[in-house]
Amino acid sequence: MAKRTLEKLADKIIRLTPDESEQLGLILRAKLMPEQARQQGLLQQQQQQMNPQMAQMGQRPGGNMPMPNSRMAAQQGLLR
Repeated sequence: MAKRTLEKLADKIIRLTPDESEQLGLILRAKLMPEQARQQGLLQQQQQQMNPQMAQMGQRPGGNMPMPNSRMAAQQGLLR
């Protein structure tokens, strides 16, 4: 687009009523959703292909261990 055309488009957008602005926002989001969904899918594929060690980072060793209670802590000698 030529610079002049873009300036005219900007002028039109500035002069939109609140209702028109809201409708424009909805239309833009709807048009961008397929691209965002595609990018999200690519990101998930990349994460699934990651090194298994990297995928487990930040997780507790031993899987889902229950949170220790006072009885378990006493058994392990952690409480005096």
